[in-house]
Amino acid sequence: MILGLIEEALASGARLEPAYRVLGVDPRTVQRWKKQGIGDDRRAGPLTKPRSALCEAEKAALLAVENSPEFRDMSPK
Repeated sequence: MILGLIEEALASGARLEPAYRVLGVDPRTVQRWKKQGIGDDRRAGPLTKPRSALCEAEKAALLAVENSPEFRDMSPK
């Protein structure tokens, strides 16, 4: 998708640097994708859940405290 958008921008007369900036991708990354023949955007984020992630019970407890009358009107900060 990213490579297709870059090709479309070039066909419309756009310059490469602004197109990369708008899409939020580094020019070197696009060069690497083209060289490796990947085909498109491979940025997927982490594949595993962090060890320090909260379990559902912990999330529920935090939401209960945040939504309690004592803290309901306060900023999360």
